Amino acid sequence: MHPGQPCPFSSAGKCTIYAERPVDPCRKFVCGWLAPTSPLPEWMRPDRSDLIFLPASFVWRAIPVDVAVAAGPRPKAKARAWLEAFSRDMRRPLLLQSDGEWHAYGPPQFLREMVEQISAGLDPTR
Repeated sequence: MHPGQPCPFSSAGKCTIYAERPVDPCRKFVCGWLAPTSPLPEWMRPDRSDLIFLPASFVWRAIPVDVAVAAGPRPKAKARAWLEAFSRDMRRPLLLQSDGEWHAYGPPQFLREMVEQISAGLDPTR
């Protein structure tokens, strides 16, 4: 299983190995769209936006950082624009992975640190 690639065990919108699914990533995974407090509009559902939203995936300098990962070849432009606006308006840093590349949004220092981590070959979400 890799970002941007559909799960090989997903069939007709259901998990074919649900009872035996692995702990990581499956059992640990919480889809941001399904969270009761999700800020995402209906049209941002992963199967409609081609994005999976992971709110507050990690903390940077005591600030929660949201992560979005493409769930297809490319996220829809409308979805990407919505996430960028949400990041800016809510002042929440965002990391977006699309086409195997990371894109960072947020304060200048956050951007610098993310570029440094990515350039060093480190996972920016850790």
